[in-house]
Amino acid sequence: MTYFHGGYPGLKPGQLLLPPDQTGTEHRLSTTAAELGGPAHATRTDVVYVATDRNVARAYAAFYPDGALYRVEPIGQPPEPDPDCEISGLSWQCSAASVVAVVDPVVLFRTRTPERWLRLLTPTT
Repeated sequence: MTYFHGGYPGLKPGQLLLPPDQTGTEHRLSTTAAELGGPAHATRTDVVYVATDRNVARAYAAFYPDGALYRVEPIGQPPEPDPDCEISGLSWQCSAASVVAVVDPVVLFRTRTPERWLRLLTPTT
């Protein structure tokens, strides 16, 4: 299975994606989920999220300033389904991932509206 991750820019192949608990990053979607009173599983900071659909990961990259899109390989335990995702097999959580390739170093959308991001979360399979 091919996995993608959208987020922090500037990573290179071979670098690790680690959970916010380990990196200390404060810019994460779980912060927004917590502020909005989201469920506990949506506010986890001990996992890395990956997607099997490139456009879904691109949408997440767009939430990050100058976010990037990566092809990644989960490491450690096998990835588990993301309990937040209503579409089975689309979003996964894992303890860490390794960057395999930089697919798009800066994800830009002509229109940076939430509606466009949400449309991109619809799988293209």
